[in-house]
Amino acid sequence: MSGQRLDGLPTHLRPPAAARGHSSHRAAVRRRTAALAAIAAITMPAVARDAESPAAPETRAGRNTPLPLWEVGAYSIGAWQPAYPGSEQNLTRSQLLPYAIYRGSMLRVEGGGIGVRALRTPRFEWDVSASGSFGSPSNEVRARQGMADIGTLVQLGPALRVNLGDLIDPNRDPRQTRLEFPVRAVFDAYHGLGYEGWTIEPRFSHTAWQGASTSAVVSASMLFGSRSINDLFYGVAPAYATPERPAYEARAGMIGTVLTGYVRHRISPTLQLSFFANVSTVRGSANHASPLLLQDENAGFGLALSWAIWSSETLGTE
Repeated sequence: MSGQRLDGLPTHLRPPAAARGHSSHRAAVRRRTAALAAIAAITMPAVARDAESPAAPETRAGRNTPLPLWEVGAYSIGAWQPAYPGSEQNLTRSQLLPYAIYRGSMLRVEGGGIGVRALRTPRFEWDVSASGSFGSPSNEVRARQGMADIGTLVQLGPALRVNLGDLIDPNRDPRQTRLEFPVRAVFDAYHGLGYEGWTIEPRFSHTAWQGASTSAVVSASMLFGSRSINDLFYGVAPAYATPERPAYEARAGMIGTVLTGYVRHRISPTLQLSFFANVSTVRGSANHASPLLLQDENAGFGLALSWAIWSSETLGTE
């Protein structure tokens, strides 16, 4: 089946987590932490499954304000999120990690990921970008006991953005209301960057309020995935089947719908506090019959603090 790894084994045929022993588990934790730290050097990882990070360091308030070309700092993030879409169990995650921002005219390294701007007009933007998300160890998720872990996922691909803010108010920044259409390939950083499949996530976002140092944003998105990425979340190979968890072969299609709210407050020129919360549903999911899909609605929240330690004197592109 799909979901091949560099080690030659499909996702659903890797050895059960329980068979690897405690020392293997400690090594796995170290590998996951190292992979996440590497990703964080260029992009802010999203919690649980979101492709875009609500807690990423945000540019300072002001329209078309020149900012430093380079900015390097650190952030701490804590989140309570579903183990995967449709899980009956939430997991608590926390990290202290570095970040880097580069504001070039073509190359951009910011909160949404690292990307290349191929097209930028007041109305349309097209770029290639990357993002990441936390994994879910199976030994921490009751429904997945004995199964393979959901690793730290890295997503890479093009995205079209349609800026609509000025259609609401001619004095409004067009980017404050936008439609986004990202298409991304998904790789598992925890298992040698093995290919996991692809996702499409149409998203509408709107800056509901923008002050001198505080902003509030709401977004709504629908996530669709290939057969292999759905299999990662919902597939049960015969080797992992139990009386309570029958074998199940996942199929491609919709994964779920998410509504998210973000509030960001700049405490000082170098400190920013971010809060985010989301609610999601898997009603209408292509794999609603999976024994691993146990709850139709999920909710989560998180808090992050970013600190800009150093910035260049040279100014970047707005």
